[in-house]
Parts: sequence; structure tokens; C-alpha cells
Amino acid sequence: MHNYIKAEISAAAVRANFAVLRDCVGPRVKICAVVKANAYGHGQDLLLELMAELADWLGVATPAEALHLREIGYDGPILVFFAACTDNPQPNLARTLDELIRKRVTLTIASQVELDLLTKATRRTETTAEVHVMVDTGMTRSGLPPDDVPGLMRQIRLAPAIDITGIYTHLACADETDKTSARRQLACFEQVLDTCGIDDGSGILRHAASSAAVLDLPEAHYDMVRPGVAVYGYLPSDQMHNRLPLKPALRLTAHVIQTKTVPAGTRVGYGQTYEFQRESRVGLVPVGYADGYMRSLSGKAIMRIAGQDVPIRGRVSMDQTTVDITDHPTAKVGDEVEIISPDPAAANSVENLARLAGTIPYEIICRLGDRMQRYLVE
Repeated sequence: MHNYIKAEISAAAVRANFAVLRDCVGPRVKICAVVKANAYGHGQDLLLELMAELADWLGVATPAEALHLREIGYDGPILVFFAACTDNPQPNLARTLDELIRKRVTLTIASQVELDLLTKATRRTETTAEVHVMVDTGMTRSGLPPDDVPGLMRQIRLAPAIDITGIYTHLACADETDKTSARRQLACFEQVLDTCGIDDGSGILRHAASSAAVLDLPEAHYDMVRPGVAVYGYLPSDQMHNRLPLKPALRLTAHVIQTKTVPAGTRVGYGQTYEFQRESRVGLVPVGYADGYMRSLSGKAIMRIAGQDVPIRGRVSMDQTTVDITDHPTAKVGDEVEIISPDPAAANSVENLARLAGTIPYEIICRLGDRMQRYLVE
């Protein structure tokens, strides 16, 4: 199969990032590497062996992602962040729950309804289910209100085939300069833990830290952390206090597939939003918003050919983007085009593209589509 776009994923960078994270949390704290959304666009299948070697747990959003990890051979602990009943409507729900339990996937639970569904599934499968309770301490997203946690914990403990092996929360503002909100959430979480009698000796994993809190809030490390974007080499935001030396793992390239010379006054792309002021050479790069290269980068971003910046002209299309190669006279069809650089300081780095698009690095990498071939390189 021919792919116009090539994504090189650096195993050395991922290893280096794990080393940074391990230094942050110490040897006792478990690392649950988050590999949802196709490992943040980097290729879940491609990175599986490396993740299995480096991480203690893997975290995913959906039951389908968890089952896929089992299908491709991962035998270690998996935590699903969504409750299973959010993934499938009836009548598929029972089958999904049964399969998750049989395949030893740890499930998140945040309601009595979910507990009832899991209890029925354990009876059908004659298998014990492991669960982590999710507490909403202020994100106002998924999770159980703090006041409801003790009651649900009592009900879970009465269930004959359900083991509570963890309890966790998620911080809304850990990636901001002001950590007041994050610390308020942690105080709420601590109160829940105290009320439920969960401490160092309880045997229940406590966790609250995604990438931002791993780097900036050591008090949030508890027994396990859940780094996502930092695993792949990116800081969660520009406001981090600890700007540690993470190494971006992704390099995205394509090749020039056409060149042409156009006279001054020529307009380019949908809406003809850019007019060349001089006779110019243009190159065509086979990448567009269908591949995750955002339309909002139109007229703002640059790509690189042989180390030289070439600016985007006109709008990014679904499948192709036009660059100005007038000042790169040797550029020709077949030349490699670096679309995304692994150098954080480069103009076409993930971080800089996010700034230009008015978004965050997460969105730049998670949008990467399936029309590119991903390769693991050292």
C-alpha cells in the first residue's frame, strides 16, 4: 500500500520521556501510560511492545480500545476511563461487559446503575470484576460526587464478585500557572479518601495526576500517575512550572508531488485567499485536514524542504496544501517535505503549530489520521 505521508515515531524519545517521568515520581509510584486515541495519534499497535516494557498499566478511554489491546497481545493491567455502559446501547452492553470482565480489564465505576450492571455480568461470567471508583472533585465531567462515594463504596464491598482496586480523580487546572484550583480538588479527594478509610495500607491504588500534575504537583502522585501527552514528548501547556526536557517522538513527512511557476497576480486555493506579488514557484504537498493537518493553519504555518522553511500559501485543502518554494530554487518533485518537526524550537513543531492554530498540542497530534504510514525508528 502506498502512503503519501510518513510518520516516524522515535522509540528513543519515548524511552527518554519515560525516564523523565520516572525521575519525577520515583520508583514506588506506578505509571499508567495513556494510549487512548491511537496513542495520541502515534499508533497504539506500533508502540504496544515499547509501552508494555516501560509502563506498569495502560489507560484507555473506551471499552473498544481496551479490547483491542487484548486482541493485539497486551496482557498487562488496563484501566478504562469511561464506564462500560457509556460505550454500547442494549443489547450489546451485556456482551461487552462480559468480554471486558473475562479479559481482566479494570473498569471505572461511578454510579449505582453501573454497579448493578457489573454485578449481573459477574454472575453471567462467574468471574470477579476489578473496578476503580471515579470521583468528580471539581472537573464537573465524569465521576461520582464526593458525598456519594462512601455509599457506593459500601455497596461495592457488599457485592460478592467485585473488587475495588483503585480510586481516582482528574484535575481540571493542573496545567495552569495558578495551582489553587488543582490543590482544592486534591483537598476534596483527600477528604473522600479519609472518609472511606483509604490510605497507604489499604491496598487500593489512589491516583489523580495526568501529565501536568506529574510534572508540577508531586503531592498528586499518590500510588499511580496517568501521563498521556508527556509520554509522547509534549508539555501539557506553556504555563508549566517544571519545563522538563521531554523529547517529541513524532516527525511527519511527505514529498513534493508537483511544482509549477505562476505569474505575479496569481491567486491560490479555495477562496483564492492569497495573491502572489511576484512570479513564484509553488509546490504541492499531499497532506490536508483529512489527515489532521488543520485548516486553521492556512496562510500561517510553514513546512521545511532540505532544512529551509517554505510557507503555506492559501487554504489547506482536504488532501493537499500549497507551499511557496520561490526562495528554494532547487526544490523539486520527490523532495522530502517535513510537515511536523520533532524539534520543539522549530517553526513547524507541534507546539508552534498549536499556537498558530489557537489550540493545544493534544489536538495537533490526536487529529492525525489513518492515511499515513507510521514507522517506529530509533
